[in-house]
Amino acid sequence: MTQVKKLDFSGTTIYCGVDVHKKSWRVNIQDSEFELEDFTQNPQAVLLHKHLIRHYPGATYKIGYEAGFSGFSMHRSLSQLGCQCWVVNAADIPSSDKDKKQKHDKADARKLCNYLQSKKLKGIYIPDQTWEHARTLVRTRERIVNNQTRCKNRIWQLLHFSGLPIPAQQQEGKYWSKRFIEGLQKLECEGSIHLQQSLELHIKDYLQTRGLLLEATRGIRALCREEKYAGDIKLLRSIPGIGEINAAVMLFELQDVRRFKRFDHLCSYVGLVPDTADSGETKRTKGITHRHNPYLRTALVESSWSVVRKDPALLMKYKQYCKRMEKNKAIIRIAKHLLSRISFVLKNKKEYVTGVVV
Repeated sequence: MTQVKKLDFSGTTIYCGVDVHKKSWRVNIQDSEFELEDFTQNPQAVLLHKHLIRHYPGATYKIGYEAGFSGFSMHRSLSQLGCQCWVVNAADIPSSDKDKKQKHDKADARKLCNYLQSKKLKGIYIPDQTWEHARTLVRTRERIVNNQTRCKNRIWQLLHFSGLPIPAQQQEGKYWSKRFIEGLQKLECEGSIHLQQSLELHIKDYLQTRGLLLEATRGIRALCREEKYAGDIKLLRSIPGIGEINAAVMLFELQDVRRFKRFDHLCSYVGLVPDTADSGETKRTKGITHRHNPYLRTALVESSWSVVRKDPALLMKYKQYCKRMEKNKAIIRIAKHLLSRISFVLKNKKEYVTGVVV
């Protein structure tokens, strides 16, 4: 009678690099010595797990993929199935000039797998799903704000392009009152039906976007009153210059501030560090880094302009910085001080004391 031995890869680590796309995943599988497989599959975490346990039962599975449009759903599914998974910032994976000029899915998956084996791979922070959904609401509001600005700019462009009179005492960038909007709707448009219709459509687009913004703002205010978040929101609002909406942006973008081991790491995440280009004796600073969290940095800078008017300690620091640099650069330094205060109140669960220089 023939005896059949079952496969057992206990004690073996199987590395898997996945190049994720909407319709397919390119998968590269290696162990510590060989490249074992390279194939394309349907974009389902369950299928990948079934393939691994069928071909390499008992092994430890380490899987890495680049952060992208699919978010963290793949990470959560694979983690629930018992795999170790890392989500990587694509900009953190080293690429040669040849890689950039001969880019294809197979090479990307293999590179992820090799990088995973090198033990140099650092995954990005995976937020709790509840916090992620709250952050999505905050980010949705920011996108609606941008859409509202575009609607305003389109109306201004139409007025200037068509030579229509601009209602008195109204400037670009200012709040649009109900009276101003009614004035726009009453413009005669030089007797042109088509121009009148175009202006009406632009105004309707703006009013609809404004209504969505109001709805999103109400949703965030309700979110801030939930027991889970209300305490931290109150701590952030104890800092002068930080309103409820910006407090929500800061809290849900930072989430667990203790995940940053050093304050420099937090500044790097926000984007309050310079881009440098040092070579030999030549040292150049390219200005503030382009790698940043756009929602958080914008909220910090906006709040910094308010805080210098309300906090004497930061006003004094701002005046000192303005003596040796431009105001826009000085406010970035103030934003860094403000970030330090935010980190302190969230870590220590203590309200901010006005007038203390940090």
